[in-house]
Order: sequence, then C-alpha cells, then structure tokens
Amino acid sequence: MNTTDHSLPFDLSRGGKPPSTELATQPFVGAAAALSVSIPHALGLGLVAFSPLAQQLPASTLALWSAAVPGALMTLWARGRGVVYAPSTAVALLFGGMMALVVQAGQAHGIGAGQALAITGLFAALGFFMQWLMARLGLAKLARFIPVSVTQGFSAGVGLSLVLGQLHGLLEASGYRWGDVLLWQAAVALAVTVLSVVLQRLWPRFPTLLLAVALVALASHLVVPSATLAMAAPATGFVLPVFPDWWGAPWWAVLDQYGFQLASLSLLMAVVNALEVTVFYQQLETEHGLRSPLERVLGREALIGMACAALGMIPASSSTSRSRTALSYTRAPTLRAGQWHALGLLLVAGTGHWWLNQVPMAVLMSALLVAGGRMVPRTMWSLQPGGLRKAAHVESWVVAWVFVGSSGAMALLAGLAVATVELLRASGSHAVRRMHLEGRLRSRHVRRAQIERWLAPRMRHVAVFELQGIVSFGVAALVVDQVRQHLQGQRCVILDASRVPSWDETGCLRLQALAHELHALGVAFVLCGVRGRAAAFMADLHLHQDLDRALEWAEDQLLQQCPPDVLLADPPMLVLDELGADMPSEARLALEAQIDLRTYPPGATILRQGERDRSLLLVQSGTVTLSTAEPPSTGMRLSVIGAGAVFGEMAFLNGIARTAYAHAGAAGTTVGTLDWERFQAWRQQHPEGAHAFITALAKMGIRRLGATSQELRAAME
Repeated sequence: MNTTDHSLPFDLSRGGKPPSTELATQPFVGAAAALSVSIPHALGLGLVAFSPLAQQLPASTLALWSAAVPGALMTLWARGRGVVYAPSTAVALLFGGMMALVVQAGQAHGIGAGQALAITGLFAALGFFMQWLMARLGLAKLARFIPVSVTQGFSAGVGLSLVLGQLHGLLEASGYRWGDVLLWQAAVALAVTVLSVVLQRLWPRFPTLLLAVALVALASHLVVPSATLAMAAPATGFVLPVFPDWWGAPWWAVLDQYGFQLASLSLLMAVVNALEVTVFYQQLETEHGLRSPLERVLGREALIGMACAALGMIPASSSTSRSRTALSYTRAPTLRAGQWHALGLLLVAGTGHWWLNQVPMAVLMSALLVAGGRMVPRTMWSLQPGGLRKAAHVESWVVAWVFVGSSGAMALLAGLAVATVELLRASGSHAVRRMHLEGRLRSRHVRRAQIERWLAPRMRHVAVFELQGIVSFGVAALVVDQVRQHLQGQRCVILDASRVPSWDETGCLRLQALAHELHALGVAFVLCGVRGRAAAFMADLHLHQDLDRALEWAEDQLLQQCPPDVLLADPPMLVLDELGADMPSEARLALEAQIDLRTYPPGATILRQGERDRSLLLVQSGTVTLSTAEPPSTGMRLSVIGAGAVFGEMAFLNGIARTAYAHAGAAGTTVGTLDWERFQAWRQQHPEGAHAFITALAKMGIRRLGATSQELRAAME
C-alpha cells in the first residue's frame, strides 16, 4: 500500500499520538538513571549466580563483567530504540541454578571455574537456541493476544519482585533480628528513598536516584559504625573475564547426574526470557508507537545470547526495568540511552575493583527498592479507577502479585485467565442486544384485517431475544440466565442469532439444554439466524432462516386456535374482500367482472422485478411471497401476502416498474388481476365506488406501512 502521498486534504491533527520529543536530546540522563538500577542489580544477581565460584574467583568482579559485556554486545548488534540491554532477573537466577548443579556434580572431579563456566554456558546457550527456534516458528505472534493489563501487571510484578527481594536481603543482613544492624539498614533505605524523591522534585530532569545513592554512601561512612554495614564487594585487584575451559570439563559426570534438570532449566530460561521480551516490546508499541518485528528481535537477541553464554557470561536481553527507567527521562525511544548505558557498565566493570569495596551493600539495595517502586505504572496506584480501567486495574494487580509469588509464565496464565473471565462476563452482559416481551414484533406476512385484529393481542405470548457477539461457553450461560429471568408467562421463546458471527460447541449445548428445559415447561423454543456448522449441530431444534420466518411460524401456531368465523379459507366478499366492503353493490359487482382469476402452482413466478405491468393483484387463496431475487431463497423475503390482501399497488397507481419478484406459496395460490385501463373505465361509470375503492386500498397500504415502520424502528434501535 502506498503511503507516501501526503497531498490528500485529510485532517491528521487527531487520531494518533506521536511520541513526545521532550528530553529526547539528553540520552545521557536516561542512561545514568538506568545505571542506578543496573549497578546494584548486576552485583546482587551476579553474586547469587556466581556464588558457587566465590572461593576460586572474586564473584563481584565476575558479576560486573557478565553484566557489562553481554549488554554491550547487544547494544552493538541488536540496536533497539528505547531498549537498554542487560541480564534479566529470571535469566540470572536460572544461570545461577545451572551453575550450582554443575559445581555440585563436578566436585568429585575437582571442577575448576573455567570448566564450570563452560558447562553452564552450554546449557544457557541451549536455552537461547530454543528462544531462537520459537522466533523462527513465529510463536511471538501470540503476543497480539496479550491484554494491556497483563503487560502493566508484568511491569508491576518486576518492580514488586525487586522491592520484596531487597527487603528480604536487608532482613537477612541483619540476621532477622531487631537490633542496631536492622535499624541502620532501615535508616539507609529510608535516606535513599527520601533523598531521591526530594532531589527529583528539585531537578526533575536529572537522574536523582544515582545522586542519592552516592550521597548516602558517602554519608554512611561518616555516620554509620564501620562494623554495621557490609560492603558491596571485598577489596580485589583488576580481574579480566574468565574464559571457559571446554576441553577439561567433566561433561559426562555432569550430564549423568543432572542432564535432565539442566535441560529443563534451559527450556524454562527460553520461555521466560522470550515472554518478558515479548511483553516489553508490546508495551513499547502501546506507549510509544514503536513497532518492531518480534520474530526478528527474539531471533537476534537469541543469537547474541548464545555467543555470550558460550563465553561463560550471563546472557543479556531487553531489560524491562532499565529500559522503562531510561524512557522515563528521555520520553522518546532513542538508541543513545542504551549506548551510554553500555559504556557506563563497561567503565564500572573495569574500575569496580577500586571503589566497590567502599560502597555499602545496603545503599545499593535501597536503590533497587526505589527503582522497584517506580516500576509500578502510575495508573495502578489509582484507588478509584473508572470505566474500563476498573476491570483492567484488578487484572493488573492479579498479574503483578502472581508474578511475585510464582513466575512470569504463571503470571501470564493468570492474567489471561482473569482477562478471559472478565471478557466473558462483559460479553455475556451485552449478548442479549434487545428483548421484545410485549408482543409488538410481527412477521411480514400480510393477512386480512379481522385476522390481524384477533392475532395482535395474542402475540404477547411470544418473547423475542436478539443476540449479538460471539456465543461462547460463558456467554451462552449468561444468555440462558437472562432468558430464564425475563420470561413472564410467554408460551414461545424466539432467539434471533442473525448477529452472532460464531458459536462454540459448549454454547450450542447450553441452548439445547435450554430448549429441553422450556419444552418440559410447555414453552416452545425457536432459534433463527444460525448458519453453518452451528445450524447442523442444533438441527434438532426449531430452526428458521431469519426472524421474519420465525415470527411467521409463531403466528401460524397461534392461528390454529383462531375461530372458524374469523379464519376463513375463502373471502366472504368474493373477489374484492376489503376493497369492496364500503362499495355500492352494483359498483362492486361491475368491478369484480373486470378481474381475471388465475391459479399458480407452488413456487411459480407471478411477477418479475423490472417488468412494466400496470395491474393490481388480489390474493384469493394461498399465499404469495415477495422477494428481491429469483428464486426467493436466494434473496431477501420482503413480504408474504395472504388471502384477502393485495400487492402490486405501486405499479398500479404510479405506473412504475415492478420493484420485487412475486412467487406462489408452498400450497399454490389463486390471484385476481385488475388492469389499470379497465379500472379507469369502471371509475368513469362508478365514481362513488372508485372513491371507496381508493380509500380501502389506502387503508390497507397504511396498515402495511405501519408494520414496516415498526420493524424499521426496531432495527434502528
């Protein structure tokens, strides 16, 4: 589709929200803000992941290199606007779990650090290979079915996990006892939080969290007793990343003991990381209008992650927490923030051995507390969300707490389950488009006036429910409940499903159960407008093509109780019936002599659309179907003309071409034809009779017009 022609005069001032460019020229600010999260995050997770190697290598330095190098490689080759690359919490913890299994299995063989990194890296690379395979199979397209409430809940879940994890760490550092250590830990956390908030109000365009961490770290050396707070890392010299020892690793010993467990962790790593990346890119598209092909993103990150894992490092990926932190300052997605962040982490990794031993761990953990709180979207803190936000608000918090309590995969399942239930509830509450319980709806079958007068009050025994939307298992259950609730003694229930695009098997079974229930109560159940496989599945019910035919069936059922003196097979006034009721006897007999009677077999064509035939047709027996096509089943049924009624009056009075097709009914029909020229000759001789004739014809037309107007009004409502 060509979208380069901008000369067309359309108003484009509304309908799209272009991303704001405010602060987009200051990516260094966003990078610094992201670093305030990355540094403590990398240290905390790295110390956990590489703790099995702590006796052989300085785990803190290894953690910093593992956070810096994979993120830098991602930044160079993945190049995602608005994206900051770093190892995620889930990947780092799973990497640490693999490392613990490998070291435990290789203890009997005296496994070294390089050998453990080689085996762990292989299984981590296997996980990212599975991610690449999922990308190639197009599974990322499933992200289109993830609700926004789930993506917001994911962000909140990551933030709350950071908060709870740091609270647990602060309590663990104090030995879970109330004392000086816990008080100083709490004081440091409170100081970082308050100072970052105050500085943010003073300098809203500056990454105040990093400044607050630096100031509190300096102040802690002056105020806090030296033995109270543990430092982030011990004093060490400069250490380069350790290259994996592929040749000397005890492969068979590890595979024999924990091969299945390691492969399972690899699969879990692929699923969780792909899920988190997918959700983040959906957020990026929703909030900033930046659309990226997910298959390409996941595949590219998987290839780089495999290379990093082969080097014995924790693979990096698109980081939700650091990307959102950077975007909160840059506003518009930009490549520069991620690039500055990568350079900053490389600088920290290269110089960390000089100053990390002077930074209290409590200060870094406090920074993660603040960052975690800011990860929760502001809309989720609203106490009284309105409209559509109310349901999404609940769904987001459900996803967030499930994320905290279990995992991202379980949070996705919980979010989809809650969203599905809410969607079914909302769909079910609107599945009944309209209810007609007063009996005003009538079919387009035109009958004699006395039959209509008898039938009209008895149509209150027919209840019509118009359905709309997809009738699935939950929606069908709510529809059945509404039918039961609103029945007021009616003897026939019609469900109009012409606006239902699809059904599922459970929905069909629900309606079949309703039909059986109503049948036991002596209430007829009619379903109309159902097509395709659903119609075949419910073939044992009363099915009709449309609502008009269903109403006609209900009217015919009621007319079985009509008294014989009202329901006559032949009109009492012979040919003219109502048209000659107020006409002088002489004039009526003279006009009837001008009418030609003709009998048609079932389905025979009486009139064709477009014909020039100026005559009036009076139905003597049987019925005539007016439709838009020939045969009638291929078009819309406009009306059914019964005995005593007329059709063709528009062409008769105005001389226009026929506007519809007319076919004889299923039992055949006898029709009287009155030619316009003969009528004119008769009118000259019987002017009073002609006046009565035209008046009666107008009354019949008004009655039909009233029924059409009522049907049109119902459709427009």
